[in-house]
Amino acid sequence: MAELSDIPPLFSPYASSIASLESLLAEPAPIEITQKFLRFRLEPDHVVLAPVQDVLAVLTISITEVLPIPHMNESVLGVLNWRGEALWLIDLSNQIGFNSLVRTTKRLSTLTIIVVQKKLQLLGLAVSEVQDIEEHAPEQMRSPSNELFAPRLLPFVKGYFLHEHTIVLDTSAVLEDPHLQTHKLRNSSADY
Repeated sequence: MAELSDIPPLFSPYASSIASLESLLAEPAPIEITQKFLRFRLEPDHVVLAPVQDVLAVLTISITEVLPIPHMNESVLGVLNWRGEALWLIDLSNQIGFNSLVRTTKRLSTLTIIVVQKKLQLLGLAVSEVQDIEEHAPEQMRSPSNELFAPRLLPFVKGYFLHEHTIVLDTSAVLEDPHLQTHKLRNSSADY
């Protein structure tokens, strides 16, 4: 008669419970912390990411819904009545030093707007296309440098991901841009 110790472990009735006990006692796999970003395009060759926590909404609007305001910075498109309030809209490409979205697009009838918010400030960023939401590990983001980015663009770059060559937009810098602040772009609760 065979002893219990003579039975190969593979056929032991305790083999599966031992294996599951070992998996419980094993070191846990490290948890990779990621951050979500909204991926959008400014020009055919410029893909940009914005932290999702700064994005309040993405809208597609008719160009006729924008009320132009005279004597403003050239990147200011005007205001939009959004949720009963005046939402300032800017041409993000123009503001950060690329070709103007409005001037380079012929027969523009609609605008894609990314509504960003920091604290109580809101701003609508007109972009050419919103693509997707993706995740990246924050520790893989590199710091911007003068050698990589044009002087006009650099203040608006929070960082970049080397493997994708994508810029991470500093939404706080966009909202606090001195060129826009000189014109007192403030959200108004009054309808227009």
